[in-house]
Amino acid sequence: MIIKVKVRIEEYGSHADSISLCKYHFVWCRKYRHGMLELVQDELAELFEGIAERFGHEIVSVEVEIAPDHVQLFVEADSKWSPAEIAKQFTGYSGRTILKGHPEIKQRYFCGSGLWKDGYDVGTTGGVSEDVVRYIEEKEKETDH
Repeated sequence: MIIKVKVRIEEYGSHADSISLCKYHFVWCRKYRHGMLELVQDELAELFEGIAERFGHEIVSVEVEIAPDHVQLFVEADSKWSPAEIAKQFTGYSGRTILKGHPEIKQRYFCGSGLWKDGYDVGTTGGVSEDVVRYIEEKEKETDH
């Protein structure tokens, strides 16, 4: 059985021995869940764009308007970066920059601590369809016999 899958190779990142397409959906929350992100929403979006450019990521969607106490970020990244590294890149720099640039927010909402909670949620989104997965499973069964 041959399954034809249309793949636009230009969407993939390439290295000497591999190609990849890594897309992640991140969600992280504000520390103490104070609803204050709307105060810095535009600045935060600009910071995320700058961070993405610096590390070679592409932001597919930034949805800081979803809720005033959390951020959702849909990002395409090179396979050399782990999801943990990507989360740290975005949360570390953006948190420091926002709190340094807005001492009134830091004083009112944070007792000397950072902007973001330590944890985050990440999910992968992929370009692999069910047909491709079934094809791979069938090929594995054929080679096992």
